[in-house]
Amino acid sequence: MKSTYLTKKGLLRIKSQIATLLDDIRECNRRIGYTVSLDNDLRENPEFMALRTKAEYEIPNKLAELNKILNNHIIIESMTHIIEKHNDIVNLGHKVTLEDDNQNIKVIHILGYDESDPLNNIVSYLTPMAQLLLEQGIDDIVEIPISGNLAEFHVKQIEVSDFLSGVQK
Repeated sequence: MKSTYLTKKGLLRIKSQIATLLDDIRECNRRIGYTVSLDNDLRENPEFMALRTKAEYEIPNKLAELNKILNNHIIIESMTHIIEKHNDIVNLGHKVTLEDDNQNIKVIHILGYDESDPLNNIVSYLTPMAQLLLEQGIDDIVEIPISGNLAEFHVKQIEVSDFLSGVQK
């Protein structure tokens, strides 16, 4: 089984999602009970059927997915290249500064599963953008799609991302 990479914040977010989903199941079951008490013929009750589908299939499937991640995850902040500050090759948890021939600068942070935030230049390691950058070194050239065209950028700097928790920069 392949590991999932998470930041400490990402791990807390997943644990919070699990708690919310468990609350949702309890609420669905409470509402199912109430609906049953009002209607003896549930075969024709769309609210009951929707609640039942949510409580028996949708939420448990999402819980199973999140629990699978919890049972097989690696915290980015505890990875050797972060702890030992190996910033020669782009890896998870890095902030990558790119520059094109016109001195346009682009900064990308590569973080964990489901942690993309375009407004803060954060991409998940699973995204195509991160896949282009991973394992690149200083002065390597990367072709990045921008507005439907490929633009060449040079890797100028690799640092530990500012978005990691408890890591000395």
